[in-house]
Amino acid sequence: MYQKILFAVGEDSASDAAIPVVAAYARQLKADLHVLHVHRSGQDARNGKVRAMLTHVVERFAAAGVHASGEMRLSRNDRNVPDIITRVAMNTEAELVAIASRGRSDLGGLFLGSVSHRVAAGLDLPVLVVRTTPGLHAPPRKVLVATDGSAACDRAVADAAELARRTGAAVSVLHVCRIVATPGGAFVEPAAEAKATVNHAVALLQEQGIHARGETVISQTDSVDAIAAASERDGADLVVIASRRPSELSGLLLGSVAHGLIHRLSTPVLLASRTPARHQAEASQTRSRATR
Repeated sequence: MYQKILFAVGEDSASDAAIPVVAAYARQLKADLHVLHVHRSGQDARNGKVRAMLTHVVERFAAAGVHASGEMRLSRNDRNVPDIITRVAMNTEAELVAIASRGRSDLGGLFLGSVSHRVAAGLDLPVLVVRTTPGLHAPPRKVLVATDGSAACDRAVADAAELARRTGAAVSVLHVCRIVATPGGAFVEPAAEAKATVNHAVALLQEQGIHARGETVISQTDSVDAIAAASERDGADLVVIASRRPSELSGLLLGSVAHGLIHRLSTPVLLASRTPARHQAEASQTRSRATR
């Protein structure tokens, strides 16, 4: 797993800053890297500047000790970019897609959906969204994975375990108990249920030989604040979260925890791989029988 990485780059500072981080991941994972640039067909790509940029990026990876190749595709407009990235990921049999984020956080960005979310919506693959801070060039040493006990979050735990196994990182499991106000009063998840959720995730990690610890927190605001606070407190350099892969507006708003974290944190966020719906149902039934 993670032997082939597709890195989608643009002509901006975000992609440039993400290169050392993606290179560090590729080296640690011993992965081949395929660099993709999607260029607007209405712009002049024949002058060689765009291809020179792509060549320069590939050469930077080579200088960093990463085997890399490059490819340019043309797009009619910006909305086609995620579809092209998705097709190339499938054609190249990528096992991980990396995308640099500009950190757009306005409502328009949420409504339209970022490139990373739209790519994730079309793939079952994990998507690494890279926002960087100066000096963050190393693969993860501290991974935080958020879970709610669902089958989708089990995939997030499995992805965190794979990365930790390959990088030697320690993993922390976090479950956020939301306080929900109702006309009859406030409701919070029972402590025993929250503990069982965390213990389940920690056990999955320990079965893979991963050093892990878990905690539950009660949040009076939202899950984004709680996860971000835990990440910053623990010095996590990667946050792994399940992605519901929304394809409609309602799903996008429900999936706004992932969106919020991408734009709140300066560290990379991994949108975990998606379990096909049939497998999710089977896993839920198995978990339900186990708790009876």
